[in-house]
Amino acid sequence: MNKLVLILFNKLSKKPKDDEADVIEQVNLVANALKNLKYKVQFLQMDMNLQAAIKNIRRIEPDIIFNLVESIGNKGEFTFLANSILNNIQIPYTGSPLIPMFYCSNKVLTKKELNAIGVKTPEGFNLQECHKLIPQKKYILKPIWEEGSLELDEDCVFMGDNLEFIEKISQKSAQHYFIEEYVEGREFNISILYNEEGPDVLPLAEMTFDGYPEEKPKMMGYKSKWDETSFEYSHTQRTFDLEPDDAILQRELTEICRKCWNSLGLKGYVRIDFRVTPNGSPLVIDVNLNPCLSESSGFMAASKERGLNFEQVVEQILADAIRK
Repeated sequence: MNKLVLILFNKLSKKPKDDEADVIEQVNLVANALKNLKYKVQFLQMDMNLQAAIKNIRRIEPDIIFNLVESIGNKGEFTFLANSILNNIQIPYTGSPLIPMFYCSNKVLTKKELNAIGVKTPEGFNLQECHKLIPQKKYILKPIWEEGSLELDEDCVFMGDNLEFIEKISQKSAQHYFIEEYVEGREFNISILYNEEGPDVLPLAEMTFDGYPEEKPKMMGYKSKWDETSFEYSHTQRTFDLEPDDAILQRELTEICRKCWNSLGLKGYVRIDFRVTPNGSPLVIDVNLNPCLSESSGFMAASKERGLNFEQVVEQILADAIRK
């Protein structure tokens, strides 16, 4: 008898932006892959009615749950609630477990966890620590809970002596925003996929910012990921063609990815984003659990570079879900 996989995903808001609506493409891709792999498939949307979600999951009685919940009510701070429910129901589910999902959903907690295991990150500050900012340095205002670069673009970058900007951000919620040192340097988005031998660090992708004016911040913001009409989208490119001189850096980035996976208890599939300082020091700027699986995503680009098709990726993600 073929096993039943329930695809769990977030119910969309009434007028979803591209970053939210993207989950529907992922649902369709995963469903097709599962059917080709001879699984039975059912679907369940999840919103803030958690009791209904629990009731419906128990009614369906799946063998495995493919967790594609990216947010609830389009709020990143509720993402871990899906993991809380699945953890309680005790049905195998894809992706990382509850505890790492909780602290990796919160960028401030992520930094603390990374620093605790000896992984370097850019210096961070809460909104009450603006007096610590150095006038000659550049900083970035980041949302604590949101993914997909929501609320993140070059307008969030500022100098430490920009008193007008600092006064403006001091009015924001310290529970939802923090400040991080803006690191000038190269950016890498590195994908990791489970296999039987452990975390497989897929080919390293460097994000390049072609034709950017010198004064323009080079960053993977919302426009560069989602706004196909923008300068940022058309001038930000991904490359896997790294130079031989990067061999030492590549080994270091790979080792950090494996350390994060093992020390933080990650599973399934992950993407870790780095900035590398001009002197060659890698700093982790984000840990993305259960990253986007759409065809245009960085994770799938790295998987294809490894020679994996979508069905093989889904198969490996499922294998880690049922692994004891």
